[in-house]
Amino acid sequence: MLVRLSVLLAAFVLGGCSMAQRGHDPSVPRPLWRTELRADPAEFPLSGHREVKVVYALVNTSRQTQRLDFPSAQRLEVTMRGPDGRQLFQWSEDRQFAAVASSVVVNPGERLEYEAGIPTRDMLAGRTYAVEAVLPGYTDTAASIRLLPQ
Repeated sequence: MLVRLSVLLAAFVLGGCSMAQRGHDPSVPRPLWRTELRADPAEFPLSGHREVKVVYALVNTSRQTQRLDFPSAQRLEVTMRGPDGRQLFQWSEDRQFAAVASSVVVNPGERLEYEAGIPTRDMLAGRTYAVEAVLPGYTDTAASIRLLPQ
């Protein structure tokens, strides 16, 4: 009887180890978010566009409601860097946000979307520009894309 119990216990422990090696380890946290950043359009002629619209989306991929706390009314930060890595644009730079702390609740599977306009005035045709969007205070929500003006 003791031998059978030992064999069953060993099989259970070894089975749990093999599950962890296949990526089914429940002690390893799953990502809470899936983020997307898209531009409309990502490749465009400079002559016809004064700005490019970017859309940032965040999806709660967890099985639980998530609460996002913000110290102000700002919900999004967008920056653009030139080919040399120098920051050319920061979305919040010329905006004012109420200094009122607030929260956003995101249910499982729910999607948040925010839009921002990126000016093209500092862009040159044929060069690539990096755009990053993030929710302030949540570095794990960052998403980025490349813009290529023609």
